[in-house]
Amino acid sequence: MTTHGSNAGAPEGALLITGAASGIGSAVARRMASTRRLVLTSRSEAPLQALADALNATAVTGDITDEATLARCIEAADGFSGVVANAGIMPIAPISSSAIADWQDTVQVNLTGVLQTVHAVLPRLVDGGDVVLMSSVAAQCAFPSAAVYSATKAAVSMFAQGLRAETAAAMKHGGPAIRVTTVLPGAVDTALPASIRDEATRAGTEAYYRDLPHVLQPEDIAEAVAFALEQPTRVSINEIVIRPTGMVR
Repeated sequence: MTTHGSNAGAPEGALLITGAASGIGSAVARRMASTRRLVLTSRSEAPLQALADALNATAVTGDITDEATLARCIEAADGFSGVVANAGIMPIAPISSSAIADWQDTVQVNLTGVLQTVHAVLPRLVDGGDVVLMSSVAAQCAFPSAAVYSATKAAVSMFAQGLRAETAAAMKHGGPAIRVTTVLPGAVDTALPASIRDEATRAGTEAYYRDLPHVLQPEDIAEAVAFALEQPTRVSINEIVIRPTGMVR
């Protein structure tokens, strides 16, 4: 763990970004670095540290499914202003040929990891703040070979609805103003498709991306996250669905 100084004028408390070493997480970190003190976490130590050094942020290497990693994030932050729970995996394959271990990993990272992250940060948003959860358009429509992935993302979206309702109700009794936002991206140019281990599914997914007129860039999702974070406190953007213009499903 390496710590750098905070940005002048940043809101009190750090913004925790999980899965921050690459893709959407890295783009969100770069977008928010000028206005937030950042704590970045990922399993990928070298790119995470390089990003933290570039952004004057704090890096915590580890797996968000491990509560010890989250404990180190809490120690590094010294208070939070929000969290972007972005870490996720996509080892998709047809149900009939899927490995049970891949399903277990998907549930552990995409769902349990998100729940543990929120559980760690939420009590520390004593002055209010933001919880941004990265879901997917797959939460709204299960894609072939992606049934379990879609199920985890649908669970994240439903969890966000319950969390939003609870935190809004708590405000009536003096609780802090905590905003909950779910972001549901479509096809984004990240390493996720290339990480698919099933060869036929990976080839089909990569071909689908190639056939689209455009795919989203991680920076597009970062702008959507920033839009939610930069609203006045009275405004809570609860859900953002963002697809490439030519994406049908």
